[in-house]
Amino acid sequence: MLIYHVTTPKKAKLYRHTGHICKPVRGFDTFTAAMAWAIKVGRKVIYEVSGEPGYLLPDHHNEWGKAWWIDKNVPVENIRCVLGSDEKWEK
Repeated sequence: MLIYHVTTPKKAKLYRHTGHICKPVRGFDTFTAAMAWAIKVGRKVIYEVSGEPGYLLPDHHNEWGKAWWIDKNVPVENIRCVLGSDEKWEK
């Protein structure tokens, strides 16, 4: 499953430091939905995250996509920065 995870620069730095995103990892199934959420909540970094299994969240959906969560830590190998990070994501 591929989702777009919206976060803050501070948390993005923590992800780089630890080498993973701690579970549960929430995100949207479309980049547009993630962008809308980022604007709404004032977060500036979006990661493309792949992981299994994915579960549909009962809320947080918007007109551009559905919200999902992954119930495992997501390692650095499955994370790609697609928007907003000032620092290079290193694998």
